[in-house]
Formats: sequence, C-alpha cells, structure tokens
Amino acid sequence: MSAGEAVKRFALMVLGLAGLPLAWGLARAFWDGLVVGMLGEDWLTPGRLAFAAGAAAMTALYLWKGRALAIAYVFAHEMTHAAVGLLFLARVHRVSVGETGGFVELSKSNLAITLAPYCVPFYLLVALGLCALTAWLWPGATPFWVWAAVFGALTLFHVLYTFDTLWSTAQPDVREYGRLFSYWLIVSVNLLFASLALTLSGQTGAAAQGRRIVRRTAEAYAAAGHALAVPIRFAQERLRP
Repeated sequence: MSAGEAVKRFALMVLGLAGLPLAWGLARAFWDGLVVGMLGEDWLTPGRLAFAAGAAAMTALYLWKGRALAIAYVFAHEMTHAAVGLLFLARVHRVSVGETGGFVELSKSNLAITLAPYCVPFYLLVALGLCALTAWLWPGATPFWVWAAVFGALTLFHVLYTFDTLWSTAQPDVREYGRLFSYWLIVSVNLLFASLALTLSGQTGAAAQGRRIVRRTAEAYAAAGHALAVPIRFAQERLRP
C-alpha cells in the first residue's frame, strides 16, 4: 500500500468514526417514526397494511427460497454501478450478470460509483418513478395501497439481499474504502431510505421525520461530545502539576 493510499484509508477511518453518531441518530429517528406510526389512532390504514404485507411477503420468500432472487439483485447491483457511473460521465465498457455474480467495466471509478449498489434501492426507485408517472398520466387508476405493497416488498428486497451479499461474500467494493467507513456509509444511507419508506407508507409525515432526524442526530453528537470530554478532563487533571 502506497503512502497516499494509507493516508486516504486513515482519513476515511476517521470520517467513519466521526459519522457513527449520525448513524445512531438516523437509527433512533427511524425507530421513533416507526413507533409513532404504529401507535397512532389510525395506523390501520390500507397503505400501511399493504406496505407491511409486501414487506412480510418478501421476507417470507427470502426465508423460504433463500437466494432465489439473487440474480435479480445482481442485476440491480451492476445496473446501479453503471447508472451512477454514467452520472459521473464514465463510459460503460462491459456489463456481466449471472446467478453467482457479475461485474461492470467502467472508464472511471470513485466512492459513489463503488458503494452505490449497497446504498441505493434500485428497484424501489424504479417503482417510485413508475408510480409518479402513472399518477401523472392516469390519476387514480392504481390504488395507493397497491403501490404501498410494492414499496414494502422492494424495500425489504434491498435490505435482505444487501445484507446477504455483505455477510456471505467478501466484497472488494467494501475493502477498497475500508470496512469501517464503507459499513458506516452503507448503514447511514440505508437508514435514510428507511425513513423515506416510512413516509411512503404513510407511517409518518416527511417534515416530522426530518425533524426527528435532526433532533436525534444532534442528541447523538452531544452525547458523543460529553463522553469524549470525560477522559480528556481526566487526562488534564492527571497531567496538571
């Protein structure tokens, strides 16, 4: 490893450590939004029930058939590499998708291109686009609960198969930027999408969830600062003549 690469790895490790309170704040905000939605007086709405049903159906399929949909995940994974690469003006030379894995050859690579598939729910974003398109072209043609069920299934598809991939296979994408930073980024971005899923299913309002994220993140950094201040004060007292 070159000196420049070592410096980059160290900087990313520090950034990952500094971002841990953000991940904790996002996790607490997601939990708060979920609890508020489930404990509300009108939580048994068609949209919420459909989202939960879609998520449960995908979980059951995963537990029953294991990696039956693995090739669909590999396709989404490689297409996300390619799509984000195109956003950064990279040229796509070759794409390969198979049941056991795939790859994309691009003219350039960077952090966003490398880690995007683990963070971005490809099929969920496609479904969101189709939902918006159909609502614009044929208002009211498709009941919202149908889309909510699709959103629930695709949200869990991304979560389950991303976890399965990271757990079962050593990923060069993750090693490239260091495990601590990569896992921190993957968890944080997926928690943001989880909060988005709450708003899509009608569990909570977008503005309210945004306020929860800001509040819980601020609390997490305040707690981290307090925890760091204790050993610093102790060291100062020990070193004081």
